[in-house]
Amino acid sequence: MENASKALIIAGGVFLALMILSLLVYVLSSMTDFADAQDRAKQVSEIEEFNKSYQAYNKQKMYGIDIISVVNKANDNNIKNKDNDEYKVTVKILDKSGKEISVDESDEFKRTIFRCDSMDDSNNNGRIDTITFTQIK
Repeated sequence: MENASKALIIAGGVFLALMILSLLVYVLSSMTDFADAQDRAKQVSEIEEFNKSYQAYNKQKMYGIDIISVVNKANDNNIKNKDNDEYKVTVKILDKSGKEISVDESDEFKRTIFRCDSMDDSNNNGRIDTITFTQIK
């Protein structure tokens, strides 16, 4: 009888140890999932903040001075992220005929009226990477 009671005590101890080990594995995997969820939420927040800074230029009527601002913003971003093409922003400026033009610092360009035609995410990473403006007047 003594051997049977010792065997039950040993079996109970092994069962308890397995339960504690299973609980530890569950808690550790839950902590990893939580950390991954926090990282994803942080990335989404960063993408939203990045896009907000460019969506301020998504207007149907804006002056050339605004175009100069968005081009400078994109250039600063591209210099800051020169090693990562995923963050590169391209600004296309089209004249009335659809021909691509470059930014001009002249007063005439600054008074020219443009509209934002598109803000695209061609990399499918959630970040705006191509912005197209077309001259209206």
